[in-house]
Amino acid sequence: MLAPGTYQLTNTLYINGTYTNVAIRGGTNNRDDVVLSGPGMTNAAYGNVPYGIWTGGNVQGITIANLTIRDLFYHPIIFNAGTQSPRVYNVHLIDAGEQFIKSNPNGAGGGVDNGIVEYSVIEYTTTAKSGYTNGVDVHTGANWIIRHNLFRNIVGPPTQLAGPAVLIWTGSSNTLTEGNTFLNCARAIAYGLVDVAGGFDHSGGTIRNNFVHRSSTQPGDVAIGVADSPNTQVLNNTVYLSGTYSTPIEYRFTGTTGAALKNNLLDGFIWARDGATGTEQNNLTGATPDMLVNAAAGDLHLAASAASAIDHGVALTNVTNDWDGQTRPIGPAQDIGADEFGTADTTPPTVSLTAPASGATVSGTGVMVSANASDNVGVAGVQFKVDGGNLRSEDVSSPYSRVWNSTTVSNGSHTLTAIARDAAGNTTTSAAVTVTVN
Repeated sequence: MLAPGTYQLTNTLYINGTYTNVAIRGGTNNRDDVVLSGPGMTNAAYGNVPYGIWTGGNVQGITIANLTIRDLFYHPIIFNAGTQSPRVYNVHLIDAGEQFIKSNPNGAGGGVDNGIVEYSVIEYTTTAKSGYTNGVDVHTGANWIIRHNLFRNIVGPPTQLAGPAVLIWTGSSNTLTEGNTFLNCARAIAYGLVDVAGGFDHSGGTIRNNFVHRSSTQPGDVAIGVADSPNTQVLNNTVYLSGTYSTPIEYRFTGTTGAALKNNLLDGFIWARDGATGTEQNNLTGATPDMLVNAAAGDLHLAASAASAIDHGVALTNVTNDWDGQTRPIGPAQDIGADEFGTADTTPPTVSLTAPASGATVSGTGVMVSANASDNVGVAGVQFKVDGGNLRSEDVSSPYSRVWNSTTVSNGSHTLTAIARDAAGNTTTSAAVTVTVN
């Protein structure tokens, strides 16, 4: 645990050996309170500080959280073979000489698995020192999750194309990249990069609910690329490159089979190239700035004028919320892109029992139990209960009532309630009514 302050590193922090559940974290939840500073990303005389944090050997579970690491000649964070289940949380990485987070293979077909990078900011203050850079670079890693991060200015100097901000390749698999924002990056996400003979550069995995924006003055390449990666899904992403690249989403090479590209919103076209095959469904190409709240500033939420995107997506069982975490759909169908337009309904319905009256004595097989229910959007159904158990099935249309066969319970006091729900899943339970069965 590190106390707030700026620490000028005189040595790389090495964790090399057999360790379980190690943590390096700042002492507060503000990642800018603790700063680990290196000698500079262009300073070749880095001495004992080529990296910020280095792990290897047999490190089973490491968390790096709540701090800033900046100005390293190579990598602020490097996970070497033998490390497993690393987690990078609420970290700010600034100005790396090469890859910001590097995960290396073991040379025998394996690597670092089950990594998580989340709620972090990874950026250059201007540009990288060369095109040889990435935000997260994973070799031969399985089951990585990259979510809810901001990648900014992952670009090379003039005339040099930087690598993808998120690059998962060389035999990696089952990566999930979701809910991230990429601002002015030369390339955003790549699952696979090259056409591997006798294998795959990546396989499986999902890319969903990401915002990608590049200004008209920032040159670059493809935003989301799937290369030699079978059975990869690209779902509900919003990509606006300001006309800097005509095919913002591409899938390529004959090894890419079974790809699914659905509900993506982009200001260009999707390109299946070099023999790739897959299914494209309900994508909206040729997006214009008026469809977005503030495209020039990188705010890619849908505007009310985006009628061709709102409620025009296909239902996807593995896309249940949006970039903001709002439940999908808000309207009658899912929206296209990473944002679900509108505000989620959080107002619960109201409900009250109208019959029988509290304190009434009832008997027989035909006791009518009824309720009034209302909602700001609409009541989806009312479930009546006797002593906490369901009274027949839910009534999904007004007037809300069910016939109760009171002979199925013992004589004496019993409690009736009604639960109303709306389409957003909000529920309300009525005040209880107590009756006597005789």
